[in-house]
Amino acid sequence: MAREDMRLVEVMAMSEKARTETVAFLEEEGLEYTVSDDTRDADATARISFPVSAHRVESVQTGLTERDIASEIYTVVDNPETIVSARFDDGGEEAAGARVASYQRVSRSELHSKAADLIPNAVVYTILTAISAIVATAGVLLESRSVMVGSMVIAPLLGPSMATSVSTVIDDRDLFVTSVRYQLTGTAIAVASAVGFALLVRYTGAGGDGFDVTEVLEVSSHTSPTMLLVAVALCAGVAGAVSLSTSGVTSLVGVMIAAAVMPPLGITGVGVAWLRPVVVAGSLAVVLLNVLAINLGATITLWYFGYHPRNWSDLQKTRSVMLRRTLVAITVIGALVLFLTELPASGLSIHV
Repeated sequence: MAREDMRLVEVMAMSEKARTETVAFLEEEGLEYTVSDDTRDADATARISFPVSAHRVESVQTGLTERDIASEIYTVVDNPETIVSARFDDGGEEAAGARVASYQRVSRSELHSKAADLIPNAVVYTILTAISAIVATAGVLLESRSVMVGSMVIAPLLGPSMATSVSTVIDDRDLFVTSVRYQLTGTAIAVASAVGFALLVRYTGAGGDGFDVTEVLEVSSHTSPTMLLVAVALCAGVAGAVSLSTSGVTSLVGVMIAAAVMPPLGITGVGVAWLRPVVVAGSLAVVLLNVLAINLGATITLWYFGYHPRNWSDLQKTRSVMLRRTLVAITVIGALVLFLTELPASGLSIHV
């Protein structure tokens, strides 16, 4: 039988105590394991390997830590493509738990690692963000949904948004600062690229003689029902959190997240180039609203899934930080909803 929701854990025990305590713990947990002795000191050090369900990795790591051997072991968690063994059966506590709840979350440390790994190289991030913004702007000018979808596939937006939410829930200030900086600089790069490309199209006449920007800007999403925009962005954040915390495919969720951000960025570029202030204000407001709603949805989902600290003092601190950031996000989202609701009624029309 093959099991795809498993992890292969290797514990490198660097002392006789660590070896003994690790083996004793695995025996108590009913986990099957193998021990490879270190030829330099077979009586003291060893590598202990065992398969375990993804959702149990965190409890295993916690149990080993409580044995007071954290400074004497190295724990390596590998995510194999598949573990195949006839020793798996359909009974037992793990299988029962899987039947009760199909949601099988990864460990807290694995989530942290996955989120940090999603932060791309700064140069690559800059290039892909600029290209995706240019493609989105071209899609707006061409009134082509397929081109805009292409910009969503390119956009490297998943990593920074998910890392912001993960760092909030697990209280990693360094990762939070890095991910927020990526989101801010990415937005600035995208806007600059979109504006530059739109200006190039306008003043070189690349749009053709019969080009009607008024008709193009009718696709501006700031005239859409605002609460629907919020709902889409929140769902994108929830989907990203669920995918990241399980073995789901994050790349597809990344396209969904980009779908909430890239089209209004393209419209911003066109609005600036053709001097449409209301369109610019509305599309930028939609970008900010969507980014905040994505982060909010992911943060609340990860907290609900139990990725917050277990220690009471750490939990209180993290909860306080999370609540402050959540309240700020909700307040700004509420203000943007009101702004977008009133914007079409202003004295400036987008059809000028």
